[in-house]
Amino acid sequence: MNKKEKEQDKRNRLMAAAGKVFSRRGYAQATVDEIIALADTGKGTLYKYFGNKDNLFYTLVSQKHSALMEQLWAVAGDAEKNIEERLIRILTVWIEFLRENIVLWQVLFFEVTCSNRGYSAEETAQGDLRLVAMWGELPSREEQENILRYHRLISEEVKPIIKVYDEGIRQHFFNEISSHREIAETIFLAVAMLVFFRTTNNLEKVPAEELAVNIVKIRLYGLAAS
Repeated sequence: MNKKEKEQDKRNRLMAAAGKVFSRRGYAQATVDEIIALADTGKGTLYKYFGNKDNLFYTLVSQKHSALMEQLWAVAGDAEKNIEERLIRILTVWIEFLRENIVLWQVLFFEVTCSNRGYSAEETAQGDLRLVAMWGELPSREEQENILRYHRLISEEVKPIIKVYDEGIRQHFFNEISSHREIAETIFLAVAMLVFFRTTNNLEKVPAEELAVNIVKIRLYGLAAS
């Protein structure tokens, strides 16, 4: 291999190792030492390419997030499918993705977004996100930005289903009383909670598409126009 190929190989090994370690231990318990041992490389190499553990985790989930968004937007823009079919397909893709990346996305939702520290994100008038504290004080500006980048990933993942829901409203697929885009966001995030807490609801054995169909039909009852 030439120098460029060797460098890419090291990055790939680090990313693969990070995926395995973060999926086993979450974020806080994962260590750089364990990652580099599994990747068979040195600490200096990790710091050279990623800077620190947080940037490595962000790179890992961003890469997976980008692949997910390609799938979700492709479904959202599929004019050959009607509103109900697109909603079902979006949730099917979402369920399959979460099941495959369950620990990483639990960490994304609960740990690195710092909801466990009392922080949440709210949309500003300009359409960006800002961090707010439910209790205590906010961290430094730099740390806030590190936290917000994870909130932005989650916020982006909701947008394709909101697009389909908004289109359904314009097509009069939904009754007027259901013309609240928060419904689509609520469904999308509620599905994540169902997958995350699979041990208490016994839904992990239900095929993704079957689960998506049931969720859409239950949620659309009374909302879809007859």
